[in-house]
Amino acid sequence: MNRPVRTRTGSGEARARILEVAEEHFRRIGYHRTSVADIASELGMSSANIYRFFRSRDAINESICGRVVNEVADIASAIARTNAPAWDKLDQLLTAVHHHNKMMLAKARPMHELVVAATQENWPIIRGHISSGW
Repeated sequence: MNRPVRTRTGSGEARARILEVAEEHFRRIGYHRTSVADIASELGMSSANIYRFFRSRDAINESICGRVVNEVADIASAIARTNAPAWDKLDQLLTAVHHHNKMMLAKARPMHELVVAATQENWPIIRGHISSGW
């Protein structure tokens, strides 16, 4: 199904829509099997137009990887902001991270594979995530 990107509304919205479609494809068939042409076709645009918003295919991969990696950081931050005692927060955190990782392995394996590749290949998004303390 083609969903046109309206570039007049701003490059931020176009970038967000490109990432949304890319993530849908990554989750469904994996990042290795998703091409820029697949993403462009879904959006009703040319591959060249995708490169107006992302300097490379690697930039798309890193952006999607960053979203996945930040899911756990967001979970941890939400738990940290609660008024629960520290031991309860730790219990919640360990349970939530375990649940998230189990879900990634069972239901979102292509996204898990993306993060594994990013870690093994030492992508900048992973280096930045590690250096931020997460």
